[in-house]
Amino acid sequence: MCKFLFNKCCFWRWRHKSEDICDNAKIDQTDMFIVEQWNSNEQGNPRNKVTLQPGHSLMDWIRLGTSGRDLTGLGPNAGNLMVTKKELSRHNKRSDAWIAIRGKVYNLTEYFPFHPGGEEELMKGVGKDATNIFDDVHPWVNYEQILQKCYIGKLGAMDPDIDKELLFFGEKKAPSSQYNQVDRFSTNPTTTPIESDLTVSNLPRFDWIQQIDFITVIFYTKAFSNPGLEISDPTEKRTVEILLTYNDQIFKNELIFHKNIQTVCDVNVVIETGKVELVFRKASSGIWDNYGVLHQTYINSSSNSSEQFKTSYILKSKLQLNYNTWQLNFQRQDKKQVVVPIGKHFRIFSNIDGEEVTRSYTAIPEYFLSYQKPRVASDYICFVIKRYPEGKLSKYIIDKDLNTQVEFSKPLGKFDLKLVEKRETFLLLAAGTGITPMLALILFLLERRIRKCQFIRLLNFNRTENDILLKDQFEKSMECDKRFKINDILSQPSDSWPGHRGFVNSILIENCLNEHLKDTGYTIKDIYCYICGPRQFNELARNELEKLKITHEQIHLFEG
Repeated sequence: MCKFLFNKCCFWRWRHKSEDICDNAKIDQTDMFIVEQWNSNEQGNPRNKVTLQPGHSLMDWIRLGTSGRDLTGLGPNAGNLMVTKKELSRHNKRSDAWIAIRGKVYNLTEYFPFHPGGEEELMKGVGKDATNIFDDVHPWVNYEQILQKCYIGKLGAMDPDIDKELLFFGEKKAPSSQYNQVDRFSTNPTTTPIESDLTVSNLPRFDWIQQIDFITVIFYTKAFSNPGLEISDPTEKRTVEILLTYNDQIFKNELIFHKNIQTVCDVNVVIETGKVELVFRKASSGIWDNYGVLHQTYINSSSNSSEQFKTSYILKSKLQLNYNTWQLNFQRQDKKQVVVPIGKHFRIFSNIDGEEVTRSYTAIPEYFLSYQKPRVASDYICFVIKRYPEGKLSKYIIDKDLNTQVEFSKPLGKFDLKLVEKRETFLLLAAGTGITPMLALILFLLERRIRKCQFIRLLNFNRTENDILLKDQFEKSMECDKRFKINDILSQPSDSWPGHRGFVNSILIENCLNEHLKDTGYTIKDIYCYICGPRQFNELARNELEKLKITHEQIHLFEG
C-alpha cells in the first residue's frame, strides 16, 4: 500500500512539479483519473486559462471535498431535493451560485476559485440549466466526479407555488413515536423515502470516501457532543450495525455495503468537531460506484430510560492493584466494538440473594494502566473497583469467577464536555476511586487538537500510602507532560510521609492553586474544577471551593 501511494505521488509530481502533495493519503484511483483527464484536456485544448491562486489546484479541490466541509450549504438535505427552474434561478450570484447540468443541480459557490476557465466563464451558467453551455465548451469533462460533493438534487418540474421552506428543510414536527427511520440510498438520493413524522436534520450527517483497499464512513455529530459508539462485526460480509449515542439520543445505523468488507480496522473520533470516522477494509481491491445503503433509526432517550437498555458482559480478567482494589476487565458478549464517552458511568446490575442490586462505576482507559498504544474502540471495558467489607455489589463482582456474566446499562450521566471548550487551566479534586472519571478526562485535555490545555493540577485524597491508586502511572504521565501535576494528600499518613496531610479544605486548595497559577497569567476566575469522591467529600469540596470565590459555573460534580 505504501509503495502504491509513493508511486502515485511521484506520478503527480511529474504532472505538477510545483506542488508537494505526498502527504495526502486520501488520493484514490478515481481522483487520479480526474487529474489525468484534467491535464490531458488542458494540454489539447487551445482555450485560454486563468492563473489559479496558490492552494487552488485540482488536488486542493479534491482535498477540500474529503475534508468533511459541507460544500452544498444544505447539510443533511443535500442530494435529497427536487429543484424547480424557478428556484434554481434565484441562486444566480457569485456568493450563491447553483447550476444544472444534464438534470443534476450543483452548488458552485465554493468551486469558483478552483475553476481553470475563470469565474467569468462559470457565471455564464449560474442560476440556469447550463447543459448546452457545458456541452459547447468541454463535454468530455467528468463533472459528476469533480462536483460530487456539491450535489444538491435533481432538476424537475413542480408547482412553482410550492412551500419552499417545506421542500428544503422539511416539516418541523416533534416525533410522534419513539422510533423513527430514514433510509439513505447512495445509488439514487432523490428517491429517499422519509416517514412524515421525521425531520431529517435530527439525524447525524453522513458522508463517505474510499481508497483502493479501504472505505471510510463518516458521521458528523455536534461539536463536543462526546459521542458513544457500538459497532458490530459485519454480517454476511456486507452489513454493519453502528449505534451512535449523543445528546441523550440513540441513532441506529444499519449500513449495507455495496460489496463485501472485512472488519473495522480503525475508528477515529474528533470530539472538538463531532466527526466520527470508521475505516473498513474491502474484501477485494477496487473502486466502488457507491457505498451501498444506509438505514437510520433514532430513538428519543433520556438518561433514566437508558438504564433499561442492558447489555451482557463477560468477566475476562482480574488484577489486584492494592490490598482492597482490583482492576476488572469485561468483554461484551456480542463482541461489538465500543467507544465509551468521556466522563460517563455505567450501572452494573446483579441479582444477589434474589434481589437486584445496582451501583455506578466509571470505565477507565485500559491503556492508562498498561502504557499500550490507545485503542479508540474495543470490545472490552475496564473498571477499577474497591472491595468494601459492607459493600454488597463490590464484594459480589470482585469475588465472581472468570467467564461469568454481568449486565451493564448504557453510558449514563449529565457530564457536558462542551464546558471545557474555552478553558485552558483545570483543578481536579478526587478521593479514593473517585479518580476513575478523571483518567479519560486528563488524557483528552492533554491531547486536545484545537485549543490547547495549559495546566492541570490533580489533588488526590486518600487515607494512607497504601490507598493511593495508579501512582506509577501518574508519575509516568507527569514525566511525559509537564503541564500535568499531582499532589497526593493523606488523612492518616505515616510519620515518614513527605507530602501534604489532612482533609480537603480551602487553605490547602488555595496553597496548591497559588503554586499552580504562579507566573502563568491566569487567575482563579480562569480555573475550571472537577470533583469526584464519596458524597460527603463532594459536598465538602464544593463548599471549600466557594470560599475561594470559585462559582458554581466553574465546577462540575461527578455524581452516579
